[in-house]
Amino acid sequence: MMHFTTTAFLKTACMCIIAALGHVEPKVITRDVNETEMFYYEIRPELFNWTNGADSKFVFTPSLQNYPDLLYWIHYKFNSKNRHGYLYGTPPANLSERQILLDIIGLNKKTYQVETQVIQLNIFEKSEYATNEVRFKINNLNVEDMFNEERIPYLLDIFRQYLWVGSKQNLYVTFLASASDLGQRLPLDPNDTEGVVVNLGSSSNFSTILYDLEKEISPLQKMNKCPKDFKRTSVERYFRANGFNLDWCSFKLVELTTIFNQNQTKNVQDKISSTKYAEENVWELVESLQYSQSMHTDTTKFNITLLVFIIFVVGLILSIGIFGWYKKKVIFFKNI
Repeated sequence: MMHFTTTAFLKTACMCIIAALGHVEPKVITRDVNETEMFYYEIRPELFNWTNGADSKFVFTPSLQNYPDLLYWIHYKFNSKNRHGYLYGTPPANLSERQILLDIIGLNKKTYQVETQVIQLNIFEKSEYATNEVRFKINNLNVEDMFNEERIPYLLDIFRQYLWVGSKQNLYVTFLASASDLGQRLPLDPNDTEGVVVNLGSSSNFSTILYDLEKEISPLQKMNKCPKDFKRTSVERYFRANGFNLDWCSFKLVELTTIFNQNQTKNVQDKISSTKYAEENVWELVESLQYSQSMHTDTTKFNITLLVFIIFVVGLILSIGIFGWYKKKVIFFKNI
């Protein structure tokens, strides 16, 4: 009896030790990001020690630690092609909390295994803020596509090497969002891309090439409907060679409002939330395209309504004329 009790006690103790050893706190992954500069983090199945096979299905759910959702300036997209998730956003310049913890819950739908990883974002103050921005929309890509195959470095290099050489040392992405998230309608065909709105910022002055390009595409602003495949700009070849189809109607050069404090340190307009500021300006970016589309739609509706009204009036007049003629004919035959 004593031997049985001792054996049972040892088994129970071993199980408790194994359980304790098996419960391992998730390792914290740290990432350093700069305020007012867009960051992204790729969530791979390998992060949870899962094999990304052809028949594998994963679901990733990111959130602020101890909260059900993400911060307003952090966004998440899932790429169904490679089964990777992407966290991205632009840290505002007025954050009081410089360390942000995010929980990433991963679900393997093949095995129903659930794992958690923690990501810590260390947000640093940027030494030099952008004072000028180039804003445009890319038609042929989605947000998640921008994080594949070094597309963002390719895009930056087009400006650094050809269009805005003076920005080579300090050009960075200040904002990135899906066009549909900013109010544009989703494409009718699910296979079509939604489009991506991108802002590139630098403290360097705009180049002569950019000013000439802005003047070159200015006639497009007057069009009721922007040509989707407009390819006749002088710099189109740089973008097409790297797989970018730009919407030239949305291309804008913007000088950001800046002030100087007592130490002559450049700041972005009283440290207003850069994300809110960027979103407001991006609305201006897509406003012209939306406005032209709405004008085109409203004009079409008005023309159809006017045509229906004219047909109705003509039909009414003809009906009255025929009725009067028929009435006179009846009276004539009665008199006979």
